[in-house]
Amino acid sequence: MRRWRFDPGGHVTDQLLRRPQLRQAAAQLDTVQLARGFAALAVVAYHAQLTQEKYFPEATILPGFFGSGLSGVDLFFVISGFVMVLTTRGKHGAPRNVAKFLWNRFFRIYPTYWAYSLALLPVLFLAPAFINSSQGGQVNVLASFLLLPTEILPLLLVAWTLTLEVWFYIVFAVVLLLPERMLVPALGVWFAFLIVMNWSGPIAANPLLELPTNAMAVEFIFGGVAALLFRRVNRVAAVVLAVAGVAVLLVLGATTPADMYAGPGLERPLTLGVGYALILLGLTASENRGGAGAFSRLTVFGDMSYSVYLCHVLVLALMGRVWLAIAGPAVTDPLIVGAWWLVTFAAVLTVGYLSYRLIERPVMTVSRRWRASVFQETKVASRVR
Repeated sequence: MRRWRFDPGGHVTDQLLRRPQLRQAAAQLDTVQLARGFAALAVVAYHAQLTQEKYFPEATILPGFFGSGLSGVDLFFVISGFVMVLTTRGKHGAPRNVAKFLWNRFFRIYPTYWAYSLALLPVLFLAPAFINSSQGGQVNVLASFLLLPTEILPLLLVAWTLTLEVWFYIVFAVVLLLPERMLVPALGVWFAFLIVMNWSGPIAANPLLELPTNAMAVEFIFGGVAALLFRRVNRVAAVVLAVAGVAVLLVLGATTPADMYAGPGLERPLTLGVGYALILLGLTASENRGGAGAFSRLTVFGDMSYSVYLCHVLVLALMGRVWLAIAGPAVTDPLIVGAWWLVTFAAVLTVGYLSYRLIERPVMTVSRRWRASVFQETKVASRVR
């Protein structure tokens, strides 16, 4: 039988018990990491196009489909639901396990995010026009650091999605307190609540009241369902599901605009969420039956996806300003602009990788050690993702 688990950093491994020897062999579920990497790069592409409009208005060489990269956020939420359900199998109903779940999620999100937020504080005080310029440089620093919902954009622009992520974790922690047999009914109740509350469109209210009804949580639920099903899908069905997911994205997918905490309504999660969930289900089911092949070498993009997500807007903005300083808006030669974009994307990946190696991995190593001490664990996983 196959038993899948994630280490504290969110990396999936597979323990295969082979009868009669009952030997164990471990292998990572690479398709989840690959999907993470794709999601991060898609969001980078989306913000690169926005950067092009701001700094390269006369040299628009990036392809138009980069604008669809915003849907990488939807994929992130689907992956998150998949990971949360899979990591907690067999751990329901125990407050100790819920505490460990929240510990892992806290250290996965906050410390690396705080590193970037702290780096932006001097900019906020010395040149506030560079932070939230559309809102006059206004920032609620405390809410930004705690990832609380407010009507003002956070210090780090992309952090609004982290606020949603933290909310998903809180709701799922409550679900974890229930017996595992209640997982599917609990997800069903959550889904029904979101459908009813968003049937007539997003609710406009105080952000603290908007957040619980945000329809993007539907994508988290879809990812959780995929985690419950992927081991039951054969190879043929896996291919069919993945192709169907792509078709849903291309034909029905709608990256409708979303208020930060009120959400986008139902069209976006019920199209993009369904499409990405089907693709993830197909990919993980296929890997469960035969592995990810040569694509497993690309999991480094998934490993550093969180750091890339946090740093990319800052790097894009910096490279745009450098471009204006050294080249000026009059330079429109496609070769020159193209070369600069290659340098820019390389800079994003380099900063993301260094952040992963120098911030994320050390933080998770410390987190595991502290958790082992606090929860008196006898064995600590050796790998971090």
